[in-house]
Amino acid sequence: MTTDPLRYAVDLALDDVNALTRFLMARLIHQRPAVKVDTEEFRTNAALRTVVPGFAGSLSHEFRDEVVAEAQASGVASLQRIQKISSTWNDLVAVASQWKDVEGFDNTRWCEVRFYDAEDEEEFRQWEEKEKASSTEMAAFVSEYRVPCPRDGGQSIGEFVVARDPDTPDRWAVFEGSSQGRHWDGTAWQHARFTGTSPYLFGRATALATAHQHAGRGVEGEAR
Repeated sequence: MTTDPLRYAVDLALDDVNALTRFLMARLIHQRPAVKVDTEEFRTNAALRTVVPGFAGSLSHEFRDEVVAEAQASGVASLQRIQKISSTWNDLVAVASQWKDVEGFDNTRWCEVRFYDAEDEEEFRQWEEKEKASSTEMAAFVSEYRVPCPRDGGQSIGEFVVARDPDTPDRWAVFEGSSQGRHWDGTAWQHARFTGTSPYLFGRATALATAHQHAGRGVEGEAR
């Protein structure tokens, strides 16, 4: 069995499964004579002696030649296989983690896998960066007030958001809708990203009064 740190699910080998299973079963079987029947310890030990081989059997199945061959021939089958391996291995490791400080426990290999492979990790990192960028962009808007339009049939037909400039506390903007895509420049609705102008044009009282005025007319009543 390799001694390299286990990082991805695709690096998991049947030797890892067998080694961890032997480690666990030796301790469970060893405890059995010392545990009194009908105690909670006995029941827990018996339950684990059922659970561990179950996980091991499911994992071993995924390493059978025919299963591996099917995965190599089909992208869908390959993804399903690695998903099963990742999920079941992590369940087995979660059980085994109770012995992680015991001599003989292989902390290098007997650990949870977070990603299927390097490509999966890279895709996650890219998604994470996009989420951070999105959060930063949203943080630029300090939403202080939401002014809903009158309800039509029990449901709101829209709202206006009055937001404070995060850099200039005494400057406020009136946005059409919670997406804050368009702002009122005093005469018309504008997209800041198209005009390049700041949406923060009013004092707080003026911005609130403007939002309430538009809300009273309703979103659909405004010229676009």
